[in-house]
Amino acid sequence: MKISILVVLSFVFGCSYGQDFIQIQNDSVAVHSQIFSLSPMSRKVDKVNGLVLGFGHIDNKNIEHQSINGLNIEANPAPAVGVLYVFMALMYFDKIIENNKIKVIKTTEEDYRIKNMNYTPDLKLNGLNISSGCFFTTTSMNGLNISAGNKFNNFNGLSVTVLGTIADHQNGLSVGIYNANNNLSGSTIGIYNQSYQLSGLHIGVFNQTRINRGLQVGILNKSNSKGFQLGIWNVNNKRVMPFLNW
Repeated sequence: MKISILVVLSFVFGCSYGQDFIQIQNDSVAVHSQIFSLSPMSRKVDKVNGLVLGFGHIDNKNIEHQSINGLNIEANPAPAVGVLYVFMALMYFDKIIENNKIKVIKTTEEDYRIKNMNYTPDLKLNGLNISSGCFFTTTSMNGLNISAGNKFNNFNGLSVTVLGTIADHQNGLSVGIYNANNNLSGSTIGIYNQSYQLSGLHIGVFNQTRINRGLQVGILNKSNSKGFQLGIWNVNNKRVMPFLNW
């Protein structure tokens, strides 16, 4: 009888230990996934396969593990600041153009780079983003962005904005007043387009790039290297020409 009791107790405690160990193991690798979340997202949420609705995303300790697959809708106060920025830029736009009508290009290499780009950690978004403002944290996105303006680490897809799109690496098309990137393998359409390295197409009033391996089409085109330019006034490191330059 005593032996039977000991066997039963050993089995019960052994199972309990095994279940706790499995639970601990599962918790250590668990991915907290759900189909809906409010934003800012909780640090306990790793993945949303569905809808995220709220006021925007902010940095947190779990941001490098967080991703959204689906629809992200935001309402944030960023447009008020953005409108003021664009208003000030447009006030001095004629001076920007005048200052860049120079035969000898003196702009340094670093002047073309988009600085303060945080590579990691970043939020991953795959799908559709509709926002009245912009992301408050570093974000990499694949899909369609419709917003007042936005900044991305990596962007692949279509970005339609009022103010513009800023990205470290961009593949695809962005439409807005001001578009800037460090590496462009796609197209930008706007009033002012800037790339450190252009391997695609600029279409705008004023286009500027450090390394031109694509095509610039605009009223004023400026490049610190050779490359095709179509516009009223074209400047590169070899020559200054109207209409066509290379």
